[in-house]
Amino acid sequence: MENMIRSLLITGFLFLVFTPVIQASDNADHRKLLAKHYRLEKPDGTGPFPAVMMVPGCSGFQSDLFKGHYDAIQRRLVELGFVTLRVDYLAARNASSCTEGVSSEDAAGDIRIAADYLTQQSFVKKGAVNVMGWSYGASGALQALGRTWNREPVKVDAVIVYYPHCNFVQQKWESQIPVLVLSGVLDNVAPIRFCKGLFVDLPVTVRKYDGAHHCFDMVGLPAKAQYEFGTIGYNETAARAAWLEVSNFLRR
Repeated sequence: MENMIRSLLITGFLFLVFTPVIQASDNADHRKLLAKHYRLEKPDGTGPFPAVMMVPGCSGFQSDLFKGHYDAIQRRLVELGFVTLRVDYLAARNASSCTEGVSSEDAAGDIRIAADYLTQQSFVKKGAVNVMGWSYGASGALQALGRTWNREPVKVDAVIVYYPHCNFVQQKWESQIPVLVLSGVLDNVAPIRFCKGLFVDLPVTVRKYDGAHHCFDMVGLPAKAQYEFGTIGYNETAARAAWLEVSNFLRR
């Protein structure tokens, strides 16, 4: 476990600060690659249902350490009545982690492409597409709200981000889309203070959990594990409280 975390997190969180942004390819070939890795699940019936796009952290959906978490979240979202779609920005680039030259803008571009896909589905409720991201994927979700020279802002109803790496978000956005931010008070990997400048005059709700580290909702982790990049660990109290916030936010 220790070697896996080191390879997927340490290098990414430290190295990517110095990695130039690689723009996502918004073309037919890339859309096909991304769609190849969609994993869509939906409630029984014809709908239309609200939808949630899921965007993973730096190690992606397939990490042995975290994939059980994403599986469980997807099931819980479907039980709440949501269509769910995994946005695998890593697999679409044949990458196993974000350290392989995958930028937050790449993730943002794929989120916009996936949002376009969902809005075209008859079983998805119009004006009810949401995005939920974790860690590096959370930075991509926030990045997607802004406009770049080759990409329009993503059109979604709401954004939920768990412990986002705000230092990888390259611009402040102007849209009034509601955002829910869930962060651990003890997070020294992606401290919430890095997000302060992004949230001025925007409809952002921040919830901070005492005693919680980075990855506090990842049930497969120990309560506390210290590495060169900082501390990660599961906190059941924080995880339960955060999920209640998520459920209420999505049902608003």
